[in-house]
Amino acid sequence: MGDRSAAGVAGTPATSGAHGVASAPGISVRQLTKTYGRFRALHRVDLEVAPGSFLALFGPNGAGKSTLLGIIAGLVRPSRGQVFLDGEEITKDRDENLGKRIGALSYQTYLYDELTVLENLRFYGRLFGVEDREERIESLLSTVGMESRSGSPVRTLSRGMRQRVALARALLHDPDILLLDEPYSGLDQDAMVMLKTVLTARNKTILLVTHDLVRGLESADRVAILNRGRLVFEAEARELSASDFEQTYRDHAV
Repeated sequence: MGDRSAAGVAGTPATSGAHGVASAPGISVRQLTKTYGRFRALHRVDLEVAPGSFLALFGPNGAGKSTLLGIIAGLVRPSRGQVFLDGEEITKDRDENLGKRIGALSYQTYLYDELTVLENLRFYGRLFGVEDREERIESLLSTVGMESRSGSPVRTLSRGMRQRVALARALLHDPDILLLDEPYSGLDQDAMVMLKTVLTARNKTILLVTHDLVRGLESADRVAILNRGRLVFEAEARELSASDFEQTYRDHAV
């Protein structure tokens, strides 16, 4: 297993990542286990994401990646183990402000089909108490290239367009943490370039789950592989070429 970057551990000060800023909290996962009946989705996973850094997590279908993101986001309760943000445990008791610190993007867009793009973003802006909502929405629609479709009902959009709007939704409240589950799904080439630009110009702590080895490796500070609910590999992204990592992935996850 590769060398770990110790950050965000409960009781110890977190150190900033390569692109980090003091306001972005670190994520620390300790002995995280999740079972569904006899099926063990996660088994004693320890994982660190340094404040302001970008970790890309890879693994085959059923490895437990989405379960891990769901637990960190507060959508899934773990069977055992703990999750910390900046040393504060959030596994059991979560205050109402925690959701404002986390932005999530997954295959499920969490958009309302019958509402327009603008109506969806206004709804989430009110939900999260976003100040200067109209200016923020206008800026994000421009960023994701959807300003010309702001009046279109979401049900009329292509999969890639929905994903663009979902990215704007995830960024709307300017969260400290981004949890991204297969964000490249359905995006065309221009949208992938846009997403890379957004993630590169960041001041956030990012945990990305993807099957795209090349894009994940080139975007992240660190990479990790999860297989059968266990963390089986971690390393600094800069230490691996694309071909080296492809072979490493085959060795650990195929």
